[in-house]
Amino acid sequence: MKEKLFILGLDCIDSNILDNLNFTPNIKKMVAQGTYGTLNSTIPPITVPAWSSMLSGKDPGELGVYGFRNRRTYRYDDEVFASSHMVKFDRLWDLFSKVNKKSIIVGVPQTYPINPINGFLVSGFDSPKNSNEFCYPKELSTFIKEEIGEYLFDVTDFRNTPLDEVLDTVYSMTEKRFDLMENLIRENEWDFSILCEIGTDRIHHCFWKYHDKNHPEYEYHDKYSNVIIDYYMYIDNRIGRLLNILDDDSTTFLIVSDHGAKAMYGGVCINEILIREGWLVLKEKPNEPTKLTKDLIDWSKTKAWGDGGYYSRIFLNIVGREPQGKISPKDLRHYKEELTKLLQKIKLDNGIEISNKVYWPERIYRRVRGLAPDLIVLLGDLHWRSIGKVGYKSNWIIENDTGTDGANHSMDGVYIISGPNIKKNVRRDSSIYDITPTIIQQFNLPVNDDYIGENIFND
Repeated sequence: MKEKLFILGLDCIDSNILDNLNFTPNIKKMVAQGTYGTLNSTIPPITVPAWSSMLSGKDPGELGVYGFRNRRTYRYDDEVFASSHMVKFDRLWDLFSKVNKKSIIVGVPQTYPINPINGFLVSGFDSPKNSNEFCYPKELSTFIKEEIGEYLFDVTDFRNTPLDEVLDTVYSMTEKRFDLMENLIRENEWDFSILCEIGTDRIHHCFWKYHDKNHPEYEYHDKYSNVIIDYYMYIDNRIGRLLNILDDDSTTFLIVSDHGAKAMYGGVCINEILIREGWLVLKEKPNEPTKLTKDLIDWSKTKAWGDGGYYSRIFLNIVGREPQGKISPKDLRHYKEELTKLLQKIKLDNGIEISNKVYWPERIYRRVRGLAPDLIVLLGDLHWRSIGKVGYKSNWIIENDTGTDGANHSMDGVYIISGPNIKKNVRRDSSIYDITPTIIQQFNLPVNDDYIGENIFND
């Protein structure tokens, strides 16, 4: 009997889901029949690069992918959006293909632009909204249109979309994605399939403050306070349908998330802090929150600047590297140490002091490819987001500068694996880097590189 692997990727599902399984009976059944636990994410713990790290066994430095936006050159305004072209290592479907096994890939981030595979591929949420070339083979797009109608990659601008519209779109796109996968695995020969759903992430960001009673902005809402649990129940129902389709005796089923979720307490205005401390000098400070662009900065006096997002990326202005460098390369280590010390503890204008983790890419990654930030800063145990805009009168804000948001990312995702030869009801906390070597050994795939993690089942 041919062994198969099915992976369901649920973006942003937190390990806390394991603490209350009564409303998700199918996940509860998988926990009882399999091995499960937390899955420590990448640094930084965000969708891109986490999914590519999980499916390749490589860290963000090896991939050269440090977020959705990455510096292409050392010019001040030259960034490129992460794409499939940036992943230079085999991901799991490439390894299956090397032993002539077929794959069905739906919704995995960083698969656009598409590359041919041995099987079927539908690119992820980061595909252009109106792309006509999001499938392999190309004719698959005609099949999708005929069977499920318009394919939805994501909720457009979800942070600035009315909540009811977010909710409707999430359910619609999730239904279409699961329907498509059910159809593909029923009607085609395959050995490996993976479906990634971004709806869980969007639901968390938009509705977390109505769900989490420990959220500082918690607000009970007759409609919105049950949204997350209701959506989990819907996902659990779809998991039940998948379990009915898949053969229990031959298919290993893995549920996995790239990172978790937690309450967002607010945003740290990282560039306001750098301005106050003399690291960043503006030609003239705006009177209202304004995106930091190169023309606002006096580069002759600036030593560092930061980007906003789930974490703070700090860049130093180095002589001979940046166009108008300020710091001599021989003094780089000194300035990095000084800035690290400054950012490890930040006192906010409301009197709260937050402790932060400041990482040097060359110290946490096995290799640093591409143009990494000089410092990576995770703020306040990831309860705080980095705000990149300037023009604030304070060094913190309560909201997100890019729109409504109640959640930030946590380091602890989750995995649940069940199937033939999988130990039952065993909890074993693991790392995101363990997924690829585990699958390689379970399915006797070719080992063509060294991997960071290890087989989850190694004693």
